[in-house]
Amino acid sequence: MSPEPVILYQGPRLRIRQFHSRDAQALVTMHRDPRVRAHLADDAPLDEPRVAHRFIAHMQQFYLQYPGTGIWCAERAQPPDSDTIADALRAHAEGDIDAVLLAKLVQPRWVFCGWFSLVHLEEDPKILEIGARLAAQTWGGTLALDGGEWLLQHAFGALLQTHVLGHCAPTNRSAAHCLQVLGFGCQGMATYNGTQARRYRLDQAQWQAWHTQSRRQRQRAVLSVSPA
Repeated sequence: MSPEPVILYQGPRLRIRQFHSRDAQALVTMHRDPRVRAHLADDAPLDEPRVAHRFIAHMQQFYLQYPGTGIWCAERAQPPDSDTIADALRAHAEGDIDAVLLAKLVQPRWVFCGWFSLVHLEEDPKILEIGARLAAQTWGGTLALDGGEWLLQHAFGALLQTHVLGHCAPTNRSAAHCLQVLGFGCQGMATYNGTQARRYRLDQAQWQAWHTQSRRQRQRAVLSVSPA
């Protein structure tokens, strides 16, 4: 039996952990969604179960070989429905269940929602780049920012990076907006995975200054200027 994966981050909405073999089907399902495929910067056929299992096995070895970096499974918190909560509270009030069981029944369930990554740039292994690939049903929320902020804290803190890069397809305005809210500045177009992508860069000093502002302030600042 495979050991339980290491959890790297857990917040109220998002959990980031190492991949486990049981995540293969969720990976396949996400990569069979044409909305997700439209924004992919690579052509790895992760919509095939065999490839998804091989990818996870590779990442499990990667975690050991390159500690602190990798592609990690992302899960979002899904609270129980109102009927389940009401039934649990009623049972507790009537003395049928204790407080410990009540807490278990009303706590959120963690559901696969994609991945976040912090990996070495292929053209220059000394440089790290952040990335995310999320299931379409989570788009438009705050998960990308939650995960991106943790990636940057990890890169500039534990990994002592002086700067970090990010890339997105020229047509992916949502990803570009997310990178800008995180503090990245556009560096123009660059060759990336055999195609052209928009490159972004964030220095540690800029990150420290930018993140003295609240997220709402940073979002307003980005919206007040023309998109990159």
